[in-house]
Amino acid sequence: MTPTTRIRILWAIFAVLALAGGLAAASPYLINTRVAKKEISKQISEWMGLPVSVRGEPVITVFPYLTVKLKDVEVQSNLGRSEPPLVSMEALRVEMHWLPLLLGNYEVRRFNLIKPTFEFARDKDGNSSWDMTGGSIVTTAPDNGRLTLAENITLGRFWISGGKLHYRDEATGQDENIDDIVLQFEWPSTEERATIEGRFDWRGQPISLMARSDKPTELFGGALSPLTAEISSPLFEMKGDGTAGTMANLQLEGDFSFKTSSLRDFLGWIDLPVGSVGGLEEASMTARANFAGESVAFSDLSLMLDGNRADGVIQLDFRRDRALVQGTLAGDSLDLTPYFGNREGEVPLVDQPLSLNDMGRADLDIRLSANQVVMGSMTLGRAAATLVTRDQQMSFSLGEAYVYGGRIEASLDMRPAKENSQLINAHLRGKTNGLLAGSFTREALQQDLLTGTALAEIDIQGEGRSLMELLNTSQGTASLVLTDGEFKRFNLDGLQDALELKEDIASDTLYAKSSRFDVLSIRGRMDDRILGIDGIRMTSGNRALVGTADLDLERMTLDFPGTLALYNTADPASQSTEDPVEAFEFRLKGPIANPTLTRRAKSDSQQPRDQDILAPGVPATMPGASERGQRQPAAEPSSEATKEPEEEATPDEAPVGQDALPGLGEDLAAVPPATDAPDTEQSSFEALEESVGEAAKKALESLLPSGSDDNTQ
Repeated sequence: MTPTTRIRILWAIFAVLALAGGLAAASPYLINTRVAKKEISKQISEWMGLPVSVRGEPVITVFPYLTVKLKDVEVQSNLGRSEPPLVSMEALRVEMHWLPLLLGNYEVRRFNLIKPTFEFARDKDGNSSWDMTGGSIVTTAPDNGRLTLAENITLGRFWISGGKLHYRDEATGQDENIDDIVLQFEWPSTEERATIEGRFDWRGQPISLMARSDKPTELFGGALSPLTAEISSPLFEMKGDGTAGTMANLQLEGDFSFKTSSLRDFLGWIDLPVGSVGGLEEASMTARANFAGESVAFSDLSLMLDGNRADGVIQLDFRRDRALVQGTLAGDSLDLTPYFGNREGEVPLVDQPLSLNDMGRADLDIRLSANQVVMGSMTLGRAAATLVTRDQQMSFSLGEAYVYGGRIEASLDMRPAKENSQLINAHLRGKTNGLLAGSFTREALQQDLLTGTALAEIDIQGEGRSLMELLNTSQGTASLVLTDGEFKRFNLDGLQDALELKEDIASDTLYAKSSRFDVLSIRGRMDDRILGIDGIRMTSGNRALVGTADLDLERMTLDFPGTLALYNTADPASQSTEDPVEAFEFRLKGPIANPTLTRRAKSDSQQPRDQDILAPGVPATMPGASERGQRQPAAEPSSEATKEPEEEATPDEAPVGQDALPGLGEDLAAVPPATDAPDTEQSSFEALEESVGEAAKKALESLLPSGSDDNTQ
């Protein structure tokens, strides 16, 4: 290339640059600002189908892009001029393509919305402020009413900075605010991919959002479009990857995952507080999700919560006034211990108010099973349970649970009380068969009380605002039969010697040994914090201990008139039909930790007979719930045998020994292990007197945190 040619080329480039610079410098003067303002407003109005107003005069700049800045821009609400505008912004910066603009074509490169405020509202009739079906982007098909996306409309890129969104629903009363919105929405045309990415603050949480639709036209046209979405914050993370379509309504199907560092905090964040119940911390879920309108189904679900894993299916339906949640979950091992504890500094679980509104938030039908269930120190084998709530009523059913060699079944029903709808009426029914009592009392109650194989039933109900109030007002019946067991820390031989010889006997001697029994049967009732034992029978060899008792759980006092009968036979079934050789009548009365034993005159009268035997020593007929408050005698002894003792001791009814004797109600209390020759200065009886009251209270309260399960066990 010759020098002359190079000079000509340089001059040509210089001329082009000079012309471009001149045109750029002259652009603000060549472009009619009023026309630009009108054309931009017209284009936005055509897209949305809503009126657009611009109050300020346009300002045109050329660096770094040719930009038209419009101030005080508003888009009218679809609900009318009386409502706040759908969108109002401090300024709208519109970046234009330079050459088409010079030719009179207004092609937008990017819309920058500066400090916009969005007002999304729905009135009582279901009309929405954001309805844009009257515009050119989204229309309604005349034949089926389905939304249709217009083809090949050039849109561009939208950038939102410093935005706010206010949502209100007059039908539901819902009101939400989203602040500090920074979003970038790219949709060059309706035929291309649409993406949205950004962040905002919602309910005090910084939220990050990313979503992408590869074929938005097909999405609105009824076909399927690939869709990816991700929402995250420091509290939770939610992801979805699948396909979406609009048939009669929006449908989504694909892989879904969710995880949170604290499910408790997440539920509180979405206005579903769980109170001070323990657990509910780290949680995660993966599933195949199918969203259809206002319902969603999760299949192939794997749920992790507080280290517990359960697999199954869950379905949620929000088309009714109350959400419906149905599901079936199964796990290998579930540790429920955290949920029965109390968070530090909060009201104990048993004293927390039970809310009827909480039961009315949603209708639940959940079925849960596991090969092993751990609740504190107690471990259950295979178990299956069902939880159902309807119209402020709850029903929990433990279909079966294998525990300590036996099986437990239970049900707990809760509903508003008839006379006072602000109170909850709870009805607990349960039974167990084949349970090893020794293992149960040692592990569940942390007390070594007794051994044997248990058969038990319970049917109680109460009213109140908390678990403690329900317990305090509980009424009902219970029965217990134990076979081939041992009564810990009670010396039946010592009691017999004291009654026969009328000799003084040390408390340590009476409580230094345990007593084997063949059958221990108890049936009783609960009424106004009084545990009334309508019949108790304990057979040990050729001896039988029978009687009735009242245990005041508020004052922790005992009143136990009983009889120790001696027979010629050691067969419990024969003893229930034969007369005793000799009988000793006595009474235990006073504080449960320190009752007084008095002996009544020896009687050879005929002892009660059980005509029909379900189990050795157990009458066939048990008192029902309708018989509460009526004493059911264990049997019908002669008038002389049943004569009540006087309040003051007589020469024939004198205390046995010089020490007050703790009574046969010790099965409700635990005492320190006794030895034949204690090494410590404190006697077994002194240790008993100090600990039995608190131990009994602990044994009773240990049933409360785990609800119906523990009570039935």
